[in-house]
Amino acid sequence: MQISFTIDTVFLFILTIFTIGSTFLSCYSILNAARLRNVRLSWKSGKIFGYPLFATIFLVSATLFGGFVYESELNQYYLMAGCYGWVGLNWFVVSYLTSMRFLTDNGIVKNINDPSQTVAWHEIGDYVEKVSETGSDYIFFYRERGIDEAAVKTALRLDLFVPPAQVEEFRKVVSYKLGRTLNRSVESIVNVKTVE
Repeated sequence: MQISFTIDTVFLFILTIFTIGSTFLSCYSILNAARLRNVRLSWKSGKIFGYPLFATIFLVSATLFGGFVYESELNQYYLMAGCYGWVGLNWFVVSYLTSMRFLTDNGIVKNINDPSQTVAWHEIGDYVEKVSETGSDYIFFYRERGIDEAAVKTALRLDLFVPPAQVEEFRKVVSYKLGRTLNRSVESIVNVKTVE
């Protein structure tokens, strides 16, 4: 039995794989966001008014393509336009959720899909704040999980930008969570130029 593949069949197969994959990734991101408990503060950090740049552009393009296909009554492209729209929507959801920043009672979540960008409050050894007109840049220093403090020669760091509207609330949460455990005297604060 001979199977003949046309370019259209291969293209549609690849598009189907991407559609299914993006659906799973979107569900995974939504479940990770839903699992967060006791969120004290969150904000968007995308490039277009807080929304992710490329995912937004792709979603708008896919929507325009779908509208064109529908208006032109190109029946043979309905499935393709629908897949592009669905992939664009899933990509947007994933990008939006992963670009959100969360402060919870347990710690800082910079990316809900990347555990290495989630730091518990008790792991943080020190932090630096650099204030600017556009907000505040925070650098949190912490040690790797399960490693003895004496064995760690260098600290890991988590960089976090906080927009102006959230800076005061962010400072309150950080002060409450870390104020009891860190000595924030002038001598103990790391110089920002040294960190950069």
